[in-house]
Amino acid sequence: MAGGSTFTWSHALRLDSTKSPFTSPLPQTHQAFKGVKPVSWKRYNIGGLLVTIYGQDELAQHPSEIVCMWLLHGRGDTQDSMAYTAAGLLGAWNSHRQGKGEGVKGLICICFDQRNHGSRMVENNNNISWKQGNPTHGPDMFSTYSGTAHDLSLLITQIEWYLPYKLHDHICGGVSLGGHASWIALMREPRLRASMIIVGCPDYVRLMTDRAVRSKVPSTLTTEPPGRDFLGSRDFPQALVAAVEMYDPAGILLSELDVYGPNDHEHELSEEEVGRLRPVLERTLAGKRVICLSGGKDRLVPYAQSKVFLEWLKRAIDKESGWARDQNIQLTDIVDPDAGHEFSKTMREHAERWIIDYLSSDNTTERHSKL
Repeated sequence: MAGGSTFTWSHALRLDSTKSPFTSPLPQTHQAFKGVKPVSWKRYNIGGLLVTIYGQDELAQHPSEIVCMWLLHGRGDTQDSMAYTAAGLLGAWNSHRQGKGEGVKGLICICFDQRNHGSRMVENNNNISWKQGNPTHGPDMFSTYSGTAHDLSLLITQIEWYLPYKLHDHICGGVSLGGHASWIALMREPRLRASMIIVGCPDYVRLMTDRAVRSKVPSTLTTEPPGRDFLGSRDFPQALVAAVEMYDPAGILLSELDVYGPNDHEHELSEEEVGRLRPVLERTLAGKRVICLSGGKDRLVPYAQSKVFLEWLKRAIDKESGWARDQNIQLTDIVDPDAGHEFSKTMREHAERWIIDYLSSDNTTERHSKL
């Protein structure tokens, strides 16, 4: 499954620009979209990256504005693994807007290969995990998806050079590795106004420390408790720790705290901490929407490793008592108790309702009038 311990049909595929993304076997992680009707698609070469745009032919004749949703695939997959996800989300919105006449928003979805995947494959061994025999899994995975987040920013700048219409708003979403990348992109790219995180994690240190301990990585075996010296070790170098504090959501925000431990999301912040955090939050998340969809039985990206940061953020933006309640940050956190590391049917239903709600609101026009 995408981001899982084994690779799908597509892990070594170098995509053919003429090949339909809907003719290959449906990856296991997208079984929730089985039966979804394919939509129009077209490949583009944007600065040397193969990019697929879905849904252009289905756009309303005279949309009030066009919203672009960037969809990022999981580890071991390719952009084509997101074809049915794109078709499902487009189908849900296009069905909702039927009969509403002209002047409604249009939606397209865009996919591209993450670094070292699909048409960009360099060395497949760098995509596998510690358990599978890759000793540099820690830096490899972070460099891959943080790099993809940078690629997304470049593509947002470049994509309209090739389109006959204007894009009024950008949102992103992704599964597993794509969910990790979507978190970074949302935090660092002001043109992204919302994100859909599917079995992704905003806290790389917590996620990888847990994975390293469970994988019995050498640096976690010499201390009690295991993993105490993992950060800064050969398996998670100090330079990677520094990069995480620059790009990772939890790294960016929680590094501003005086002390942070397993339960410190519950403590009250000092005035000095709030003073440091407020401008950072304003720069990264103010006015944005996030939906997190997690599996209660997910062993690869356990919800527990995301929960600490998400609970901390929920407290910060609480409408009654949060110190950042005026930042207009909307966080929806949903766990499908029966799902593992997958995009389940229940998650799909929540995702479709979320995109319909987002596109039905007036927030995109209001936001862009202020930018």
